[in-house]
Amino acid sequence: MNQVRVISFDLDDTLWAIWPVIDRAEALLHDHLCTHFPRITEHHDRIDLRRLRNALNDERPDIAHDLTELRRVSFESLLEQYDYDSNASYDLVARFLELRHDVTLYPDVIPALEILSDKFTLIAVSNGNADVSRLGIGKFFSGQVSARSAGVKKPDPKIFQKACEIVNAKSFEVLHVGDHPLEDVLGSQDAGLPAVWINRSGDQWPHDRQTHLEVTDLTELVKLLSQAR
Repeated sequence: MNQVRVISFDLDDTLWAIWPVIDRAEALLHDHLCTHFPRITEHHDRIDLRRLRNALNDERPDIAHDLTELRRVSFESLLEQYDYDSNASYDLVARFLELRHDVTLYPDVIPALEILSDKFTLIAVSNGNADVSRLGIGKFFSGQVSARSAGVKKPDPKIFQKACEIVNAKSFEVLHVGDHPLEDVLGSQDAGLPAVWINRSGDQWPHDRQTHLEVTDLTELVKLLSQAR
Protein backbone atom coordinates (compact mmCIF):
# COMPACT_ATOMS: atom_id res chain seq x y z
CA MET A 1 0.00 0.00 0.00
CA ASN A 2 2.95 2.34 0.57
CA GLN A 3 3.68 2.26 -3.18
CA VAL A 4 0.24 3.63 -4.08
CA ARG A 5 0.33 7.15 -5.50
CA VAL A 6 -2.86 7.08 -7.58
CA ILE A 7 -6.43 6.20 -6.61
CA SER A 8 -8.94 5.24 -9.28
CA PHE A 9 -12.59 5.56 -8.35
CA ASP A 10 -15.64 3.88 -9.74
CA LEU A 11 -18.53 6.37 -9.84
CA ASP A 12 -22.05 4.88 -9.80
CA ASP A 13 -22.91 3.37 -6.40
CA THR A 14 -19.45 4.32 -5.17
CA LEU A 15 -19.78 8.11 -5.03
CA TRP A 16 -23.59 8.26 -5.33
CA ALA A 17 -26.56 5.89 -5.48
CA ILE A 18 -27.32 5.36 -9.16
CA TRP A 19 -30.77 3.78 -9.36
CA PRO A 20 -32.70 6.71 -7.86
CA VAL A 21 -30.97 8.86 -10.49
CA ILE A 22 -31.84 6.53 -13.38
CA ASP A 23 -35.43 6.05 -12.19
CA ARG A 24 -35.99 9.81 -11.99
CA ALA A 25 -34.28 10.48 -15.33
CA GLU A 26 -36.31 7.82 -17.13
CA ALA A 27 -39.56 9.05 -15.57
CA LEU A 28 -38.93 12.65 -16.63
CA LEU A 29 -37.85 11.58 -20.09
CA HIS A 30 -41.02 9.50 -20.44
CA ASP A 31 -43.02 12.64 -19.59
CA HIS A 32 -41.16 14.43 -22.39
CA LEU A 33 -41.96 11.60 -24.79
CA CYS A 34 -45.64 11.78 -23.81
CA THR A 35 -45.72 15.44 -24.84
CA HIS A 36 -43.60 15.33 -27.99
CA PHE A 37 -43.79 11.72 -29.21
CA PRO A 38 -47.16 10.45 -27.98
CA ARG A 39 -47.40 7.57 -30.44
CA ILE A 40 -44.47 5.96 -28.62
CA THR A 41 -45.92 6.32 -25.14
CA GLU A 42 -49.33 5.11 -26.25
CA HIS A 43 -47.68 1.70 -26.60
CA HIS A 44 -44.76 1.81 -24.14
CA ASP A 45 -44.66 2.84 -20.52
CA ARG A 46 -41.42 3.76 -18.73
CA ILE A 47 -40.69 0.20 -17.62
CA ASP A 48 -41.23 -1.13 -21.12
CA LEU A 49 -38.79 1.41 -22.54
CA ARG A 50 -36.18 0.19 -20.06
CA ARG A 51 -36.87 -3.40 -21.05
CA LEU A 52 -36.39 -2.58 -24.73
CA ARG A 53 -33.10 -0.83 -24.00
CA ASN A 54 -31.86 -3.76 -21.93
CA ALA A 55 -32.79 -6.17 -24.73
CA LEU A 56 -30.72 -4.08 -27.13
CA ASN A 57 -27.70 -4.72 -24.92
CA ASP A 58 -27.88 -8.41 -25.92
CA GLU A 59 -28.74 -7.69 -29.54
CA ARG A 60 -25.87 -5.25 -30.11
CA PRO A 61 -22.73 -6.61 -28.43
CA ASP A 62 -20.70 -4.25 -30.64
CA ILE A 63 -21.95 -1.27 -28.62
CA ALA A 64 -22.69 -3.01 -25.31
CA HIS A 65 -19.79 -1.11 -23.69
CA ASP A 66 -21.26 2.26 -24.72
CA LEU A 67 -24.34 2.98 -22.60
CA THR A 68 -24.90 6.35 -24.24
CA GLU A 69 -24.99 4.90 -27.74
CA LEU A 70 -27.13 1.97 -26.59
CA ARG A 71 -29.73 4.36 -25.26
CA ARG A 72 -29.56 6.55 -28.37
CA VAL A 73 -30.03 3.56 -30.66
CA SER A 74 -32.99 2.41 -28.60
CA PHE A 75 -34.56 5.86 -29.05
CA GLU A 76 -33.74 5.80 -32.75
CA SER A 77 -35.45 2.44 -33.20
CA LEU A 78 -38.61 3.61 -31.44
CA LEU A 79 -38.73 6.86 -33.39
CA GLU A 80 -38.45 4.97 -36.66
CA GLN A 81 -41.05 2.42 -35.59
CA TYR A 82 -43.64 5.12 -34.86
CA ASP A 83 -42.84 7.34 -37.86
CA TYR A 84 -40.90 10.12 -36.17
CA ASP A 85 -37.63 11.68 -37.29
CA SER A 86 -34.91 9.30 -36.06
CA ASN A 87 -32.48 12.21 -35.69
CA ALA A 88 -34.45 13.23 -32.61
CA SER A 89 -32.62 10.39 -30.85
CA TYR A 90 -29.64 12.72 -30.38
CA ASP A 91 -31.72 15.30 -28.55
CA LEU A 92 -33.36 12.61 -26.44
CA VAL A 93 -30.08 11.10 -25.32
CA ALA A 94 -28.71 14.58 -24.56
CA ARG A 95 -31.77 15.22 -22.39
CA PHE A 96 -31.24 11.91 -20.63
CA LEU A 97 -27.57 12.68 -19.96
CA GLU A 98 -28.49 16.03 -18.44
CA LEU A 99 -30.96 14.32 -16.10
CA ARG A 100 -28.52 11.49 -15.43
CA HIS A 101 -26.01 13.96 -14.02
CA ASP A 102 -28.45 15.21 -11.39
CA VAL A 103 -26.89 13.08 -8.67
CA THR A 104 -26.76 13.34 -4.90
CA LEU A 105 -23.27 12.56 -3.66
CA TYR A 106 -22.93 10.45 -0.55
CA PRO A 107 -22.12 12.80 2.35
CA ASP A 108 -18.64 11.36 2.82
CA VAL A 109 -17.56 11.99 -0.77
CA ILE A 110 -16.54 15.66 -0.89
CA PRO A 111 -14.62 15.65 2.43
CA ALA A 112 -12.77 12.48 1.41
CA LEU A 113 -11.93 13.71 -2.09
CA GLU A 114 -10.58 16.97 -0.66
CA ILE A 115 -8.21 15.05 1.61
CA LEU A 116 -7.22 12.34 -0.85
CA SER A 117 -6.62 14.69 -3.79
CA ASP A 118 -3.97 16.49 -1.71
CA LYS A 119 -2.05 13.24 -1.22
CA PHE A 120 -2.82 11.18 -4.32
CA THR A 121 -3.58 11.61 -8.00
CA LEU A 122 -7.23 10.71 -8.55
CA ILE A 123 -8.79 9.26 -11.70
CA ALA A 124 -12.33 8.05 -12.42
CA VAL A 125 -12.88 4.64 -14.04
CA SER A 126 -16.48 3.80 -14.85
CA ASN A 127 -18.63 1.59 -17.03
CA GLY A 128 -21.28 4.30 -16.97
CA ASN A 129 -21.64 7.59 -18.78
CA ALA A 130 -21.18 10.04 -15.92
CA ASP A 131 -18.67 12.82 -16.49
CA VAL A 132 -17.02 14.10 -13.30
CA SER A 133 -16.54 17.52 -14.91
CA ARG A 134 -20.34 17.90 -15.01
CA LEU A 135 -20.76 17.04 -11.35
CA GLY A 136 -18.76 19.68 -9.50
CA ILE A 137 -16.11 17.18 -8.46
CA GLY A 138 -13.98 17.39 -11.58
CA LYS A 139 -11.42 19.59 -9.78
CA PHE A 140 -10.39 16.61 -7.68
CA PHE A 141 -9.63 14.35 -10.65
CA SER A 142 -6.69 14.32 -13.04
CA GLY A 143 -8.58 12.29 -15.63
CA GLN A 144 -11.31 9.77 -16.29
CA VAL A 145 -11.81 6.61 -18.30
CA SER A 146 -15.21 5.30 -19.32
CA ALA A 147 -16.09 2.03 -20.99
CA ARG A 148 -17.02 4.13 -24.00
CA SER A 149 -13.59 5.78 -24.24
CA ALA A 150 -11.71 2.54 -23.50
CA GLY A 151 -13.80 0.42 -25.88
CA VAL A 152 -14.33 -2.24 -23.21
CA LYS A 153 -16.21 -2.58 -19.92
CA LYS A 154 -14.91 -3.51 -16.52
CA PRO A 155 -13.81 -6.14 -15.54
CA ASP A 156 -11.75 -6.20 -18.76
CA PRO A 157 -8.14 -5.40 -17.74
CA LYS A 158 -7.78 -3.00 -20.67
CA ILE A 159 -9.88 -0.30 -19.02
CA PHE A 160 -7.66 -0.34 -15.94
CA GLN A 161 -4.53 -0.38 -18.09
CA LYS A 162 -5.87 2.69 -19.90
CA ALA A 163 -6.28 4.45 -16.56
CA CYS A 164 -2.68 3.64 -15.62
CA GLU A 165 -1.48 5.04 -18.94
CA ILE A 166 -3.35 8.31 -18.44
CA VAL A 167 -1.69 8.97 -15.08
CA ASN A 168 1.66 7.46 -16.18
CA ALA A 169 1.69 4.92 -13.35
CA LYS A 170 2.53 1.27 -12.89
CA SER A 171 -0.43 -0.95 -12.04
CA PHE A 172 0.79 -1.57 -8.48
CA GLU A 173 0.90 2.20 -7.92
CA VAL A 174 -2.84 2.59 -8.61
CA LEU A 175 -5.39 1.63 -5.98
CA HIS A 176 -8.86 1.02 -7.38
CA VAL A 177 -11.90 1.71 -5.22
CA GLY A 178 -15.35 0.50 -6.23
CA ASP A 179 -18.57 -1.14 -5.14
CA HIS A 180 -18.85 -4.05 -7.59
CA PRO A 181 -17.11 -7.27 -6.48
CA LEU A 182 -16.42 -8.51 -10.01
CA GLU A 183 -16.19 -5.38 -12.14
CA ASP A 184 -14.22 -3.32 -9.65
CA VAL A 185 -12.41 -5.58 -7.23
CA LEU A 186 -11.57 -8.73 -9.16
CA GLY A 187 -11.32 -6.84 -12.43
CA SER A 188 -8.75 -4.39 -11.14
CA GLN A 189 -6.79 -7.11 -9.37
CA ASP A 190 -6.63 -9.12 -12.59
CA ALA A 191 -5.07 -6.02 -14.16
CA GLY A 192 -2.45 -5.89 -11.40
CA LEU A 193 -4.01 -3.11 -9.30
CA PRO A 194 -4.59 -3.40 -5.57
CA ALA A 195 -8.27 -2.96 -4.73
CA VAL A 196 -10.58 -1.69 -2.03
CA TRP A 197 -14.18 -2.87 -1.97
CA ILE A 198 -16.51 -0.11 -0.80
CA ASN A 199 -19.39 -2.02 0.75
CA ARG A 200 -21.95 0.58 1.76
CA SER A 201 -24.77 -1.96 2.17
CA GLY A 202 -23.04 -4.48 4.40
CA ASP A 203 -23.23 -7.23 1.79
CA GLN A 204 -21.46 -10.56 2.01
CA TRP A 205 -18.49 -10.98 -0.31
CA PRO A 206 -19.76 -13.32 -3.08
CA HIS A 207 -16.50 -14.79 -4.43
CA ASP A 208 -13.89 -17.22 -3.17
CA ARG A 209 -10.98 -14.85 -3.80
CA GLN A 210 -10.62 -12.44 -0.88
CA THR A 211 -7.40 -10.55 -1.46
CA HIS A 212 -8.90 -7.08 -1.24
CA LEU A 213 -9.42 -4.55 1.52
CA GLU A 214 -12.94 -3.49 2.50
CA VAL A 215 -14.44 -0.22 3.74
CA THR A 216 -17.99 0.94 4.36
CA ASP A 217 -17.47 4.48 3.07
CA LEU A 218 -14.79 6.93 1.97
CA THR A 219 -14.25 8.23 5.48
CA GLU A 220 -13.03 4.77 6.38
CA LEU A 221 -10.88 4.72 3.24
CA VAL A 222 -9.16 7.94 4.31
CA LYS A 223 -8.39 6.44 7.71
CA LEU A 224 -7.13 3.23 6.14
CA LEU A 225 -4.77 5.05 3.82
CA SER A 226 -3.51 7.42 6.50
CA GLN A 227 -2.60 4.41 8.67
CA ALA A 228 -0.80 2.73 5.79
CA ARG A 229 1.50 5.65 4.97
